[in-house]
Amino acid sequence: MNENAEVILTLIAEKADLAEGLEGIRSILLYMYRFPTLKNKKLAQKTGIAIPALAAVRSELVKAGVIEKRNRLGLKGQEWVKENLHLQFDFDPLPKDFDFPFENLPKLFEFLKDSTNYLESRPEPNYSYDQAHATIPTVVERTLYLAKKGDIEGRKLIFLGDDDATSILVGLTNLADLITVIDVDDKILNYLSDVAELNSIKNIGFLKHDLREPLPSNFLNNYDVVIMDPPYTNQGLRLFLKRAKQVLRTSIQIEKKQYISIGKKCILCFGNKPPKEMQKIQMSILDHGFVIKEMLPDFNRYEGASIIGQFSDLYYLTLSEIHEDEGQLRLKYPKIYTSQLKRGVDIPFRPIGHHFVGEIQFKNQQILMKNEEIHRIFLESLFSTGIIVHDVFKYAFHPYGYTAIAILKSSHAAIHTWPEHGYISIDIFVCDEYSKGLNVMKILKEKFQPEHSRFYYLERGKESQKIDDDKLSDNIRRIQLD
Repeated sequence: MNENAEVILTLIAEKADLAEGLEGIRSILLYMYRFPTLKNKKLAQKTGIAIPALAAVRSELVKAGVIEKRNRLGLKGQEWVKENLHLQFDFDPLPKDFDFPFENLPKLFEFLKDSTNYLESRPEPNYSYDQAHATIPTVVERTLYLAKKGDIEGRKLIFLGDDDATSILVGLTNLADLITVIDVDDKILNYLSDVAELNSIKNIGFLKHDLREPLPSNFLNNYDVVIMDPPYTNQGLRLFLKRAKQVLRTSIQIEKKQYISIGKKCILCFGNKPPKEMQKIQMSILDHGFVIKEMLPDFNRYEGASIIGQFSDLYYLTLSEIHEDEGQLRLKYPKIYTSQLKRGVDIPFRPIGHHFVGEIQFKNQQILMKNEEIHRIFLESLFSTGIIVHDVFKYAFHPYGYTAIAILKSSHAAIHTWPEHGYISIDIFVCDEYSKGLNVMKILKEKFQPEHSRFYYLERGKESQKIDDDKLSDNIRRIQLD
């Protein structure tokens, strides 16, 4: 999708008040392109968008000159989606679904049989990285699944790890606008790069990177689809989900106004676990703002993957909530791989609470003498983020200085002033959503407008890894709110 189309569809989504946003409109156009005679009822079934919303979107598409009539694209609309969305299939490319015997691939995708020559030469898996090669038919089926969903045509895809070499098959379709592979393993990257060059695959790039470190800024807010097969630990999964959120394009600026875009896709492969652990896995997915649109049990088959019983499930996720801003956080989880867990390391699945600490300073000390104003801003920052306040205690010191403590449904919040030093200390502890504590800090900084500020974040809880006193500072993360 080009930038012009992104702007047009974002504005149409706003005018039609479509909750699914830009991605919802793309899915409408995709199915109208593939199935020109679809009525609203059938289109609603395919897109998951309610009929009244569909009707509103189609009206706005006509007004914008994207389609000719509300019930069809017409020649004008067909040319528009080809030129702007880079769609190529004006028919269902896989009418019998994507699950074909490898020997009987549909004619349109028969060329994928040639991939056998490349996939058989994949580097030996490094089990310390939880690597295990998916079988060749599985890699082909993943590619067909993406094609069936319309998540290759005109898309920017990023692979967070790719020892299976799915990126090569996706590249061979010549449907994607951009493909990026990030991996920590040199052998994998060298192999993928050589195969891509040998096959003249265009628009593909590679980056060696440990996802526990901050991603380069040019990778953030840039992609439509993430494909990942993370380490088979909850901690590894949470790390990859966090990075997936950061690379997906969820923010669009149009004439100095920022628009939030939800609905970007994530293909997750993850091994089956006992029921209680599966609950934690799915909670981790929801925790990071994703929803599970589809789950295909035992979709992925592996060669000798005893860790996961030679099978894993395929999850089709969509990002439905944007509430974190931690692109520069250094997520130095010490252990994320199964082999490390088996050595007896107690890996947490999620923190009990999120602890935020802020320090703001002023040259004009008179600002800190206005206790009632400070109290009002403090409470407004809590209420505006949806935090439930049970009670508030405040105390004015003599001759100056002020403290307010709020008892929250999810823990506590406190603010302390030292006018003589031009200094305010903020302490927020929340046990529900990370985003609420982060947004309180953002609002306080915006309202107070200090000359200097510092903000820190720490995950808390009895399930978190125990830290020696002299290493406590390693677990405290500096937050950049700008």
